[in-house]
Amino acid sequence: MTTATLPLSDLPSVVPPVEIQPPQPHVRKTSAWPLLRSVLGRVLHPAHLWKAAVMQYHRKATKRLYDDHRLELYNKILPSDFLHYAYFDCTSTEPESMSLSSITTGQARYAQLLIDLAGDVADPVLDVGCGMGGLSRMLTDRGFSPTALTPDKIQAAYIAKMQPGTPVIRCKLEKLPTADHTCKYGTLFTAESLQYLKLDLALPILADILKPGGKWVACDYFQNHQSTDKTCHNWEHFQQRLAQTGWTITHQTDITANVMPTLAFLHMLATRFGLPLLNFTTLRLRRKQPGIHHLLSGLFEIVQGVATDNVGLIDPAQFARDRRYMMLVMERA
Repeated sequence: MTTATLPLSDLPSVVPPVEIQPPQPHVRKTSAWPLLRSVLGRVLHPAHLWKAAVMQYHRKATKRLYDDHRLELYNKILPSDFLHYAYFDCTSTEPESMSLSSITTGQARYAQLLIDLAGDVADPVLDVGCGMGGLSRMLTDRGFSPTALTPDKIQAAYIAKMQPGTPVIRCKLEKLPTADHTCKYGTLFTAESLQYLKLDLALPILADILKPGGKWVACDYFQNHQSTDKTCHNWEHFQQRLAQTGWTITHQTDITANVMPTLAFLHMLATRFGLPLLNFTTLRLRRKQPGIHHLLSGLFEIVQGVATDNVGLIDPAQFARDRRYMMLVMERA
């Protein structure tokens, strides 16, 4: 029996392996016409013009809504439930050696120092302008019974979720119904919320709700000189208003040097990353889309100026010259 063999030419050819290309990432390209059409479509459309005018007219009413989200952003960047400065025992800490972890540690240290100044642990505590509830949480851990006060709906909802045992009052201090809180609290805290209080309204309310012999513990920054700056109180004027309304400062510590590392760290991030990135984005648009850059050049100049001014506000040297950061205890005379 013979075996038939096929000539080599009749053998099936070997199929080479198919090279599978990995999927290429989609790169979104920006062309001039869609951008210009989008801008002009809103600028020249009557309905969009009307909506823009209404939104601009009501900007003050909606500003707080966006502030809520700004605070939420801060809390995601620094997930320690604190929104205040960090306290550094080592005042010579260099920003290059710092991290977000060192900031959160310093914020907890800040809160610890405030709690050390509190009154009787058995007395109720009111955390005025409680932020995301970091101080209230530490007060609870130390055996106090805090009530958190904030006008911010996001803050109130967050504290109610994360600290269900802590009562939350959602209103401004100036709107607090004092009849329900008269002589109730042994300690009042205003940690970086004093700057927002209207003294003529707030000081009598604080006096009404504080128990006899109780303490008002405050930590905030003040202007050193007379200024048109409305972001904080003038230190000399604040002392005068306290004296006029029957308050006495029983403890005060200037902690300006201890919060300077916080500012130095933020200033480093802004000058080394924030402003250069903004400038890079503008120059890149000018190279890629010179026509659109030309049309928006005035807007870019405004944004650049605002950014530069805000960076100046966190310049440690400027802050130390114009302001002082005080840790205070006030009691009724």
